[in-house]
This record gives sequence, structure tokens and C-alpha cells, in this order.
Amino acid sequence: MLIDGLTRRFERQKPAVDYMAEHFGVGPVADFGCGNGIPLAYQADRHPDLFFVGVDHSTDILNRNLARDRANVLLVTADLASRTFPDDSLGSAVFNRSLHEVYSLFGEAGLKQAVTAARNALHPGGRVLVYENAVPSRDRVALRIVTDEVRELFTRFIRDYSVRPVPWTQKTPDTVVLQEDDALEFLTKYRDPDWESEMREVHFLYSLEEWDAVLASCGLEKVAVRRFDDRQILATDGVEPGWEIADFKHVLVYRRPA
Repeated sequence: MLIDGLTRRFERQKPAVDYMAEHFGVGPVADFGCGNGIPLAYQADRHPDLFFVGVDHSTDILNRNLARDRANVLLVTADLASRTFPDDSLGSAVFNRSLHEVYSLFGEAGLKQAVTAARNALHPGGRVLVYENAVPSRDRVALRIVTDEVRELFTRFIRDYSVRPVPWTQKTPDTVVLQEDDALEFLTKYRDPDWESEMREVHFLYSLEEWDAVLASCGLEKVAVRRFDDRQILATDGVEPGWEIADFKHVLVYRRPA
């Protein structure tokens, strides 16, 4: 049931995954944080001439990885920040919605360690491909909460969200004001059944400018950035956002300098 739901959602993500494939370098492709393997299996089927390595810290999830039976896929259990590959051995390193999870567990230092490990494994000129959210702004925006149930969920979110404090004010009896990045965190989480895990995870960590600074600090050069509309992941039942929400999902294409 879970895989069926994830597979249906992946249909909407294919344009971003296809765009990443346009930037694959020469040599093996490593998918860091490959998880259930839906994107990995898709890429391996579409590019039978390429060799893929799926990396994840969980042996259990790799045993259920959908790409495990592909002839051009090798699955490896390893921490994303570890030296899994020899230097100069990869053509591309893919982080498909996995770096926000690294950040949630280990902060910016852990994220930089994972990206730097991938960068060191690339051939000169090899590509790092990151598919993540970029914070549209940290402007203060309004949320009108129209049901008691969602009002209670907002109170729980303010109390339980452990990644960072969420400053907010009550504008009217049914309207709250908070930063846009925090508002988007709420709208991606308040209907998720895995509440405890979501309260420990950040989905909106950097703006595009901040992503650029972080990736540049890992020894990478920007090649391209492309925006993809993934606003359908937001839940808005019981809530009326008081601003026009911009596209926030991006593919960031960087390279190891030659």
C-alpha cells in the first residue's frame, strides 16, 4: 500500500528526475539515500548503458529496494557522509530529496560532510545533482485556520516542532502570522500520519542563495538550477493561505571543477 502511494506520487516527480539524467556525467551514477528505489529503478531502466549504485544507511530498506533486481544496479549499505567510493571514481552523485534528512539528523555540518564525500568521489567535471526545496522567503505571511481540528494541530505543531523555534503571532481569532518557511513546514506536515518523525524533520532549510553558498563551500561550481512545481504536496483543508505560494522544488546542478 505504501509503495503504491509512493509510486503514484513519483509520476509527478518524473520531469525533475528526467532533468537530472540530462546532466549525468561520464561514469557510474551514485544515488545517495536511495531508499525505496523507485527513482533508481526508473533511471536504471531508462539508461541501461549506465551503471548505478544505490547507497542507503538502512539494510532493511535496501532489502525492499525496487531496483535490487536490475543488472546495472548495485546496492550498498553505508552512511552518506562516509568515504564509500574511491576518489575520482564516479560520474554523478544524486541526492534525490535526501539532504534535508541528513540536515535534520546532523545539521549543516553533516550535510556538508555528505556533499563533500560525494564531491571527492567524482571525476573532475563530474556532477552533483540535488533535488530539494528552496525557501521562497522568510517574509511573514498569514494563515487563516477555519476549523477547530486544524487549530489544535497548529498548536501541536508550535509545541512539537523540534528543529527550530517557530515565532508566530495571532492577528485575528482565526488568523495566525508566521514566516513563510515555517508556514510551509506546517502545510507539509499537519496531515502526515507519522507526526513524531515529521516534527524532527525540516523540509525548508535553505534559500537558493544559501544552497549556492553551502554547495560552493564543498568545492562545487554551479552549472544550472531549474524549478519544478510540487505545490500539490501541501495540505490546505481547514486552512486558507493568505499569500500566493511560489514553486519551491528545485533541481540544483553542480560540478566538481576540472
